[in-house]
Amino acid sequence: MSDDFERNLREHLHSEAEETREFPRRLRGRIRDGIAPRTRARMAPQLALAGALVLVAVAVLVVRNPHVIFTDVPSTIKSIFQQPTPSPTPQPFTCTDRSGGTTGASSQLSTIRTAPHDGYDRIVFEFSGQIPSYDLSRQDSATFVRDASGQPVTLDGSVGIKLVFRNTDAASGVQADAKPALISVKEIAQIGNFERVLSYGIGLASSQCVRVLELSGPARLVVDVATTASASTTAAPTPLPTQPAATDLGQFSCLDHSGGVDSGSAMQLTHVRVAHQAGFDRIVFEFAPQPGATAHLPAYTLSRQASAKFIKDPSGQPVTMRGSAGLRVVFHGASGATSYSESRDQTPNLPVVQEVAQLGDFEAVLSWGAGLSRASCLRTLELSNPTRLVIDVQTP
Repeated sequence: MSDDFERNLREHLHSEAEETREFPRRLRGRIRDGIAPRTRARMAPQLALAGALVLVAVAVLVVRNPHVIFTDVPSTIKSIFQQPTPSPTPQPFTCTDRSGGTTGASSQLSTIRTAPHDGYDRIVFEFSGQIPSYDLSRQDSATFVRDASGQPVTLDGSVGIKLVFRNTDAASGVQADAKPALISVKEIAQIGNFERVLSYGIGLASSQCVRVLELSGPARLVVDVATTASASTTAAPTPLPTQPAATDLGQFSCLDHSGGVDSGSAMQLTHVRVAHQAGFDRIVFEFAPQPGATAHLPAYTLSRQASAKFIKDPSGQPVTMRGSAGLRVVFHGASGATSYSESRDQTPNLPVVQEVAQLGDFEAVLSWGAGLSRASCLRTLELSNPTRLVIDVQTP
């Protein structure tokens, strides 16, 4: 700070203090003392000027607000420069179903936590990655249907909440069934984890409204269940199915099947999975669109045969799979030449499905065969997000 600037500033402050006659005489004297130039061994002139400026500001505050008690200088100065930050408004509880998350996000459920709070029970689903797409539906009973076996399961409580996550699964250490000693939440159980669709049932002591929060760092879906009657005055609605229920999967048929869409660019095969469920063996073909293209299930034909002998395409060579009967599926407008990196010959040795192998992938015609231990009836499901053809082979 230059000497001329300092001198001019002192003169200006002195003039302002003299002209403000509302100041008490002793206060004006203190301001003059603070402004007056003098030698200070331990305080720089700049600090003295800063103190004088603060003193003038406080004095102006006292004059404009006569009711201010000038006893706590730090608090008074702080009130000049700071404004209180309003507290965030808490989200209300609602008695309706909820949906959210990030469509297409791929993640894994890493842990589930529960805890009681004042007025509500809290359930936290923590994910590695983003919060996946989810649907939360309330229901008037604590009985759920397992996916994909269709078996009923009844949890503790009198009503329930069903929570379905898409494009995710649960880590190996996540508890499949928990019974926390809470007021509203009585049981949390995994009722499905198949084809990247993860579902949980929550048994409640009574019908209660909920509050859903999506948090980050780490990614968490928080479900608060009210524990007071005042927050839950609306009866639980009948939930809408978020995926085919057991009674909606369709009947098994001992006939050949066909379906899909014969249009658009060729779809890319990404996964082939085989697993046993109660009452059937399931084969899943999963597809992804090419960059910039629209997803669709390619046209397909599904044929049953009385042997496990097949013809490879396009070589014409015969191949015999395990089993005594067979199943052949041909996709038109699909290929796995560059997109499929898993085994092209799987031997799961399930009750009926003994082997699943690729028979051909030529000119956008993709064919696979399945060797069966016996001739069985079939059921097909066409699913989306991601695009899948599901073939259920009935078991004894």
